[in-house]
Parts: sequence; structure tokens; C-alpha cells
Amino acid sequence: MKKFLLLAMGIMSLLSVAAMADDYDINESTGDQVQMDNTYESDYNFGGNSFGVGLGIGRYKSLYKGVGDKNYPVPLLDIQYGDFYVKGTDIGYGVLENDNFTMSVFLNPLGGFKVKGSDLGSGYNNIDDREYQAMFGVRMDINTPLDGMKTGIAVSAGEHGAKGRVGLYKAYEVMPKFVIVPSVHLMYYSSDFTDYYFGVDSSETYINRPGNYKLRSSYTPDAAYSYGASLVGEYRFTDRIALTAFLGAEKYSSEITDSPIVENDVIYSVGIGAKYYF
Repeated sequence: MKKFLLLAMGIMSLLSVAAMADDYDINESTGDQVQMDNTYESDYNFGGNSFGVGLGIGRYKSLYKGVGDKNYPVPLLDIQYGDFYVKGTDIGYGVLENDNFTMSVFLNPLGGFKVKGSDLGSGYNNIDDREYQAMFGVRMDINTPLDGMKTGIAVSAGEHGAKGRVGLYKAYEVMPKFVIVPSVHLMYYSSDFTDYYFGVDSSETYINRPGNYKLRSSYTPDAAYSYGASLVGEYRFTDRIALTAFLGAEKYSSEITDSPIVENDVIYSVGIGAKYYF
């Protein structure tokens, strides 16, 4: 119990560090923006115990106008305690498992994109801040007929809309201590989600806020999608210490990229970190 309480305190500390990252969906940039343990769907073996905690640093090019390249902290959480798990920023509980299928419910307290209006370029930087949202969801991981390949499906929703994700991934053991996991995925974002994070309200336009002289009209996007690929690798120096690295890319649909506050349609990201296993 003491070990579990210490781990819980560590989880909250790492999530607090992650919350300092602006303009980034840390659960999505190359999949569910990037988080090294969650850019691919990892295996869930409910009923067992394993504890991995760490921290990394990532770099990406922002979606938003005038923000440019940014660094961000990446929580590296890989914890299984019976049917309870923490992967990245997902906190979940397994409800069903058999040889080919697992299902769980989860909470992501840092869902969505976070950006401060003041970080945007001149002419846009008097918009309202966009904040993270708590998102509740259901996740399924299914074995496919293809050798060793799995699919992960997740749907979640919060105060500012919903999103869904379908991904394919496969783990390759390059050598006994080195594993790589390539993956591809497709994301869906509801109209409420895209409107909150990428829409422009009439109250934010130039006529009401002269500082936003480049925002001449409001913008209300429809539902949108993105697709991407990533590569994650982990090297175990010892049974307790591992080095993790990732790289990935995400392309967003026109419903998002046509927003007057969005600059880029493709986001590239890279990062590295270390984990300690108890």
C-alpha cells in the first residue's frame, strides 16, 4: 500500500508537469499530441502488477499562428495495478479481457489542446485561451488476423466535445533489450471539439477586439479528422531503467487548417526520455 501511495503521488506530480505544456494535445500529436507511452496503443494485461514512472522532453511545431516550435514535458507513466492502469495521461480500469480482446474505461484529465492567446502572433493574440478538458472514454484493443498486429479503438468526450481514434500497431523485438513499435492511426473530432479549439467567436474578432486586426470574421468549423504515423522505441539498460524515444507526424483536415488562427496542417514531433521500473 505504501508503494502504491508513493506512485499515486508521483503520478499527480508528473501530470502537473505535463499541464504546463501549452498549445499541445499531449495525448494526441502523433496519436492519442505526443506522449511516448501513448503514441501507440500498448498492451493491457489486466490482473497483473507493473510500475514504470519517468519523464521526457519533446519538441513539435505548433498548429497555431505565430507560435513556432516548442518544447514540452512528456509524462512517462506505464503502471498496471490489477485492473487499474495509467498509460501516459490516461487513467483507466479494465472491464473485459479475453485472448483476443480487451476493453477498459478511462479518464484523461488533460484532453484537448491548450494554448494561450498571448502566445499567438500579432493580430491574433487577443483571443481567449483554450484550455485542456477532462475526457471520459471507452477503449478496445483487438488482435487482428495479421501476424502480431493489433488495433486500438478509443472514443472519449468532455465538456468541449468528443473525439475518436482507430490505430494499428505492432511491436518488433530488434534485440533482447530493444523494442520498436511503428503505428498508424486516424482521429475524429466532433464539431463542438473543433469549434472550441479552432473556431473564432464573433466576440474575438477585430470589431470587438481591435488588437485582433487580422481576425475580420468569425469561424465555426464542422467535425474534422486527422491521420498520422509514429515510431516509438524503448531500450532497457537494466531491468529497472529504460530509455524511450519517439518521432511522429500528424496531418489535419481542412476544417481545422482553414481556421484563421491555425498556421500548419502537418505537425512533426520528436522526443526522448527515461523510465524507472519498480
